[in-house]
Amino acid sequence: MIAINTPGPLRWLGRTLLAAGLLVVVGWLLGQIMLDRTWWSQWLLWIPHPVLLPAGLLIWFGLWLRRSRWSWSGLLVAAMGPVFYAILLWSPIGATTPNNSISVLHWTAGPILGPPEPYGNFIVSQDPDIVIVEGARRAATTSAFRKWSSDAHVALRGPFLIASKFPIQTLRTIAWANDILLLKLVVELEDGSPLQFLIVDLPSDPRLSRSSVMAATQELLGRLEFTPDIVLGDFNLTQQSAQLPGFLPGMTPNWGRDGHGWGGTYPRSLPVYRLDHVLSDKQAKPWLVQQITTTDPGVGRHRSQLILLETNPTQGLPAPSQ
Repeated sequence: MIAINTPGPLRWLGRTLLAAGLLVVVGWLLGQIMLDRTWWSQWLLWIPHPVLLPAGLLIWFGLWLRRSRWSWSGLLVAAMGPVFYAILLWSPIGATTPNNSISVLHWTAGPILGPPEPYGNFIVSQDPDIVIVEGARRAATTSAFRKWSSDAHVALRGPFLIASKFPIQTLRTIAWANDILLLKLVVELEDGSPLQFLIVDLPSDPRLSRSSVMAATQELLGRLEFTPDIVLGDFNLTQQSAQLPGFLPGMTPNWGRDGHGWGGTYPRSLPVYRLDHVLSDKQAKPWLVQQITTTDPGVGRHRSQLILLETNPTQGLPAPSQ
């Protein structure tokens, strides 16, 4: 039998492709293990799962050029990328919408580029009971928004535009330092009970250590004199962040159990990361997050998220004001 040998240049090409693919996979794997506990590992955590697709193809082709019987392993790695990504950010779309729910629109829109009408029109099209929008404050000047909010309560605080069909009891800044912004929002429901939000906006600079940012945030959270029902905002932390579960005692991210559809929020045109989060404590609080969906507003930096809130079965649910 005559052995078939791969020509030298092709073997070198195969070795190069194999090394490149393995380098990407090892970097991705380290990110999944270390998460964002350190400054260097947070960069690896930001490697999105779909990167395994081209990396796996490089491994497959590199091994194929080297006539290796293990070339199939590259195709396995390539298939893992999309599968892992779908598990992380895709949730089956619910068939029904909770009845008598209170809808909250949260949107990290950023500064308005161009006319404000598209921003105002999008908010109105969602017709939420409570609006929490970072940036896009000029949307409040549009005719559509003014007409829609004629019977609502509208307020501006820092970069946020707040509107509510329920009376706003409290809107104040808890802390604003080193690009960390924490706001307290309390609205009064029809039965007189308060619904309390902690609104979060954390720094977006990727050069900052996420663990250091969270340590500074935890220090500012020491000023918190209330227990929020809902924590939401632009955390600039990915869905797998090691920092999210310990943000507040008992508060955990809701997307994994209450999300419907695609969960990515950034960047808006190709949302590969979920940076906007909703946290709650279903055991301790009467208000529950029943459903979260994301929507492309067509403008702005992030996709919006619509959150539906409902009480526990043992609690009476006040209907949103019209």
